[in-house]
Amino acid sequence: MTLTLSDLATALGAELRGPDRPVTGVEPLETAGPDSLSLCLERRHVGGLAACRAAGVLLPRALLGLAGDAPCALLVVEDGRLALARALGLLHPAARPEPGLAPGALVDAGARLGPGTRVEPGARVEAGAELGPGCWVQAGAVIGAGAVLGAGCRIGPRAVVDGCCRLGARVRVGAGAVLGGEGFGLARDGARWLRIPQVGRVVLEDDVELGPLCNVDRATLGETRIGAGSQLDAMVHVGHNARVGRGVCIAAQCGLAGSVVIEDGAALGGQVGVADHVTIGAGAQVGAKSGVGSRVPAGARVAGYPAWPVQHWLGSLRALRRLVPRRRGALTREEP
Repeated sequence: MTLTLSDLATALGAELRGPDRPVTGVEPLETAGPDSLSLCLERRHVGGLAACRAAGVLLPRALLGLAGDAPCALLVVEDGRLALARALGLLHPAARPEPGLAPGALVDAGARLGPGTRVEPGARVEAGAELGPGCWVQAGAVIGAGAVLGAGCRIGPRAVVDGCCRLGARVRVGAGAVLGGEGFGLARDGARWLRIPQVGRVVLEDDVELGPLCNVDRATLGETRIGAGSQLDAMVHVGHNARVGRGVCIAAQCGLAGSVVIEDGAALGGQVGVADHVTIGAGAQVGAKSGVGSRVPAGARVAGYPAWPVQHWLGSLRALRRLVPRRRGALTREEP
């Protein structure tokens, strides 16, 4: 895609300082050429502007005073990361395949496919499944009997959307993800475990995105729900009857046990574990590798195992370091 810097300035709400030139893509400062847009979003990268060969550079207004006499045009923006996201979408639009059934696609006669839907080789759409307009089912994926997908959903290679699932519009499911697998519900029967049948649903609202290898378990009763616009990174597990609110961000390898509630706008760092029936309040932030075993209030910032207010966790780390002998600024190890 080729756009002029002035086109981008209009689309991004940016101020163009310098000559208007066409650009065809986005490249890092070090490798950008005269037909590229580049970016300088942090103070530590400002020094690279002097040698930049790009046609233009995205620059947050807060860094404008440090830019000096840059040899290229500047697109001055208020929020650098947001502008980058929009510029990448404009200059590197996502590819879309031709609608239709590829050779080797397996679509039951009882399935209903909306106009513009694409089903790739080896993908299976079972009887009673309903796919809205413009859906894309990639190679090897399975859409179970009775599943309902809204318009514009994209199901990645070898992902599974079980028949108990209801997806809103523009939901993206990463490769190998499993939606609607049986939840981990067990009851003790003497010396053995008895599996509790899981008969509920999985509901993903509009614009939810799941990374590769995510698992969202089917509810025992009722539903497991992920709210509109929430983003789950790779290998996130959502247990049965969990409820994830709107606009939640969960980084890779997190695990939510059954009946967890994550309220709107909360954010979890990588490898966070949340115990069953725990609530994390709206807008709360949980640091990476934390173990959450009790309620986190709305807006709180917690970290550690067990998770507690981040200032207390940092204080405990400082106290621990004072107990450990140091040599030349590094922690020592006991000799064998």
